[in-house]
Amino acid sequence: MYLVRIETTFDSGHRLLDYDGKCAFPHGHTYRAEIFLQASSLDQRGMVFDFTELKHRIKAWIDDNWDHAFLVNSRDAELIAGLASASKGRIYQFQGENPSCEVLSRVLYNVVSELCGVSPAKVRLWESLDQYAEFDGGS
Repeated sequence: MYLVRIETTFDSGHRLLDYDGKCAFPHGHTYRAEIFLQASSLDQRGMVFDFTELKHRIKAWIDDNWDHAFLVNSRDAELIAGLASASKGRIYQFQGENPSCEVLSRVLYNVVSELCGVSPAKVRLWESLDQYAEFDGGS
């Protein structure tokens, strides 16, 4: 079995709605995303998937949607209104879900599947140097 991995980083803000702790306050992270693709055989070029193409597609989507954006639960009307009133700002809404590291890893897994036409082996999303969430779609 072959396994390939790309990594990219991005900066985003978020807060967790209905959370009892520090993450209830708006704050930011430098996220590190790892995308793993797996295959039992290689294509005609001897690859699972072209690293350059994989990184380009994923980085472009992240840059357009999450990088330097505020990630919010669509039910967080107060924060959405406040951010929308700013002259410059980007908001990405998660429909009825908190933008937790777990949710982001699942959404990114689905984005990779859609953009690349192949489901990743897993997506790992680091929220800090010592904690991450992972989604593999098969469990």
